[in-house]
Amino acid sequence: MDIQQEKICVKCGNQMIKCYVDDGFKGLLVKNPEGDRLFSNKKQTNINPFICTNCGWAEWYAEDPENLK
Repeated sequence: MDIQQEKICVKCGNQMIKCYVDDGFKGLLVKNPEGDRLFSNKKQTNINPFICTNCGWAEWYAEDPENLK
């Protein structure tokens, strides 16, 4: 499941844009600690920020939240 690419800011109603963390990867990796096994944790997803270009409000969204189950 890919997250929706267009979001509307809850603060001012302007369009938000999908951004990324400038570390060379596609966002941050979030892991469910219950699935934590050395080198084999399958309970994970990337998260990316969406930023409002008007007021600066930021929200983070998981790309595949169902993977954390």
